[in-house]
Amino acid sequence: MQEQGADAAATPDLLGLVTAARPVLERHREANDRLRRLSDETVSCLTETGLMRALVPARFGGGECSLRTAIDATCEVSKADPSAGWVVMILGSGAFISGIFPARAQEDLYVDGPDNLACTVLAPRAEARPVDGGWVLTGRWAPASGCLHSQWAMIGFPGHDGEKALALVPMAELTVEDTWFTTGMRGTGSNLLSAAELFVPEHRVLPLHAAVHGRYPAGAPSETRYRAAVMPTLATYMIAPCLGIASAVLEHVVAESGVKGIAFTHYERQRDSTAFQLAVADASTKIDVARLIAENSAAVVDGHAESGTFPDHLTRARIRQHTGHAVQLCRQAVDDLVTAHGAAAFSESSPLQAHVRDIHAASRHAVANPATCSEIFGRALLGVEPNISDMV
Repeated sequence: MQEQGADAAATPDLLGLVTAARPVLERHREANDRLRRLSDETVSCLTETGLMRALVPARFGGGECSLRTAIDATCEVSKADPSAGWVVMILGSGAFISGIFPARAQEDLYVDGPDNLACTVLAPRAEARPVDGGWVLTGRWAPASGCLHSQWAMIGFPGHDGEKALALVPMAELTVEDTWFTTGMRGTGSNLLSAAELFVPEHRVLPLHAAVHGRYPAGAPSETRYRAAVMPTLATYMIAPCLGIASAVLEHVVAESGVKGIAFTHYERQRDSTAFQLAVADASTKIDVARLIAENSAAVVDGHAESGTFPDHLTRARIRQHTGHAVQLCRQAVDDLVTAHGAAAFSESSPLQAHVRDIHAASRHAVANPATCSEIFGRALLGVEPNISDMV
């Protein structure tokens, strides 16, 4: 499959810059964990690589890259700092969704350039009433990952006939409440946003329910990137941070296996143990399968966008199921590797303890919930209606 024109030239530079930035991102990981947000240095580093604008429309100076490129680059960031990778994924998702909004809303968002960022909370946690020229919203939205680094927010609300909609709102018109006290993904700063009697003009509203089903406010977007099915794009992209975490744990455990022994055995090096070899091989295979799932789903999503077709419900449900499975494989791989490595993984001086906390938080996102994903897919396979969610 050929990559998009804007992406083909940008891909080597983007991946190379992100890979080169890994040592810088690693240096700030512990501080970000303590701060419960990304440091300014981390955000500046990510901005300089171009990753923060990778999914912004090219006509505003963005990269408009393929989903596969976004996944690969975000995976690299997540190896260095899972919280940074998660924020990149959420803000990148906002950049992708921005390409579906009405043109005037896109101009509002990127009036100052392609590095303007928009955090996203899809859940319609608001009271809304239509007024002349737009909507008035009152509500509380969380978790808003990356909100502390964003100039805009996309927040869900019940639109016409109660169907989900998204409002594009300047962060200056929202209140950020410091609520993000967690054991995992601490550095994402996923605080709560609130507003009362907030006016949103009609041109900054996206009928999300319609967009999820391939119906856009002004017809299909002209750019291939933004014709991609919404939920399959967002769900597939969500694999990237978990894949990066699992890959980093594998790297660390393998690197330590030549100098770390196995307590209460005659093994002076873990790598010489058959049991250890089998555990590492099994965990690595789980990670490989998760990566193959991400790559295949990205190819399906982008393939439909390039051909101008919209994937049917069963295809979209399958991608949602595959996301849940891939994320669980990453978590299982981390748990297996940590068990093989030993209790030292839980020392505060070990990077593994943070990765364990982060994978157990990230892998429990509602979009990747294995039971929900399986029920959605099972109903689609069997033709059972209605399904349990419209977000497919």
